[in-house]
Amino acid sequence: MKIFISHKQEDSDTANRLASELRSLGIPYYLDILDSTVTTSGKALTEHIKSNLNDCTDIIVIMSEATRFSQWVPFEVGMSAQNDMPTATFLKSNVSLPEFLEYWPRLKYPSDIAKYVSTRREVQDEYVRYDMAQTTKSQTERFYDVLKRRL
Repeated sequence: MKIFISHKQEDSDTANRLASELRSLGIPYYLDILDSTVTTSGKALTEHIKSNLNDCTDIIVIMSEATRFSQWVPFEVGMSAQNDMPTATFLKSNVSLPEFLEYWPRLKYPSDIAKYVSTRREVQDEYVRYDMAQTTKSQTERFYDVLKRRL
């Protein structure tokens, strides 16, 4: 598991707190503000984001009032959805989510990151242990169901 942390620049402090939580759990992550190779120009930046997102297995999207003005957060979410990448939103405050983000589990506290990680591992292990690849519900859908009950 490697988690891509999607956020608007104004939410960098929250992104750093989530990164710290992931680090304490031993989970690798990608956070652009810690990446000195990020470029600021169009095509190069797009390719950079795509490459790093493709190197991750999951995405957590930080949602705040500032997110609605982001051009990159919807791009990252769209790319992750194409790959059935497990996705969750982290609500920085009482934000009304755009409709396209209401389906995913909503994390509200940094401690919810541990619930995300443990649930993801349990469901992944369940699918491997019981050879559930042929079930009608995808592993990602099962993960969402279990995590939503735990939050």
